[in-house]
Amino acid sequence: MPRSALRDTAVGHGLQALIEELGALGIDAEKLRRAAGLRSLGGTLTQAQRLAVLTAAHELTQDPLLALRAGKRQRVHHFGVYGFALATSPTFGDAFAFGHQHVEFAGAVLRITLRREGDRVVMQSWNPRSLRGLLPFVAEFWRASMVTLKGEILQDHFPSTLMRFPYPRPAHWRAYAELFQCPLEFESETMEWHFDAAVFSRPCPNASSLTANICRDFCEGLIVGADGESLLLRELRSHFLGNSGRRCTADEAAAALGLSRRTLFRRLAQDGTTFQDLLDQTRASLACEYLENTHLSVSEIAERCGFGDEANFRRAFTRWRRITPSAWRRSRRNDEHASAGRLSSTAPMAAS
Repeated sequence: MPRSALRDTAVGHGLQALIEELGALGIDAEKLRRAAGLRSLGGTLTQAQRLAVLTAAHELTQDPLLALRAGKRQRVHHFGVYGFALATSPTFGDAFAFGHQHVEFAGAVLRITLRREGDRVVMQSWNPRSLRGLLPFVAEFWRASMVTLKGEILQDHFPSTLMRFPYPRPAHWRAYAELFQCPLEFESETMEWHFDAAVFSRPCPNASSLTANICRDFCEGLIVGADGESLLLRELRSHFLGNSGRRCTADEAAAALGLSRRTLFRRLAQDGTTFQDLLDQTRASLACEYLENTHLSVSEIAERCGFGDEANFRRAFTRWRRITPSAWRRSRRNDEHASAGRLSSTAPMAAS
């Protein structure tokens, strides 16, 4: 899949499946967008915006099975380039490693960690009670989505061995059992998902090295990192990207990474950078990706990069790239047209 074919493909969060399920109930996407208070349901949504969509969906219907049914609708293409990167990986272990590294693209709204315990893997969602009354809906949608997506990647049932939920057993718990096909524990102290580690060695039926590499490059382009970059820098970049539509503070970022502000600054200094420098680098990368690969206006890009107004964004971008956003976009498109012209002029020679 050439990169040009990906230009207008938004990095998905799997929300299309939720939109489709609501549509089947007579609730269209425009009503969901208005209820969520968003200008658009497309593109890269922040964590707060994803939560707004989930909250609106939960409030628009009293159907207790909405989240589970929506999750069962998931398909690889609902997750955009991220989904294709997973499905075309050589093995499920490769897909899982990439997926976990960029779990924000999957629509996760909680911090997810994993650990190996013998022949099983345990994924844990942290601070789930911060979601309050929305927790069961989010847990149902995200778990159902991931079970379905992983099953599609494997083209087989995903081998879950246990799921724990930190809330009372719902009246529709049998729908959980039917979908997840593993033991369930409710009112648990933790929110966990256990599965058989042997699945990591299984090949992906749709493996394609070329497609996987192109799709991964596209995703990685949103979180630019040099070779050998520390885990802290990658996690911090991921936090910036997941909250790109609003102002990111050092205190919030440190809390999200489980660090004190002082420790965060000290470790960043050890990596030879600062909080502001890393934030600027990530914003610049995201802005360039939007300018080159979408038709969003400069004003819309400014909003998605966390700027209060377009003027501030223009000044910041000019400082980062020594050129205005509009001029940078024109230069990239001119380069692309020139390259296409060179390829066209050499085609007859190549054919001969």
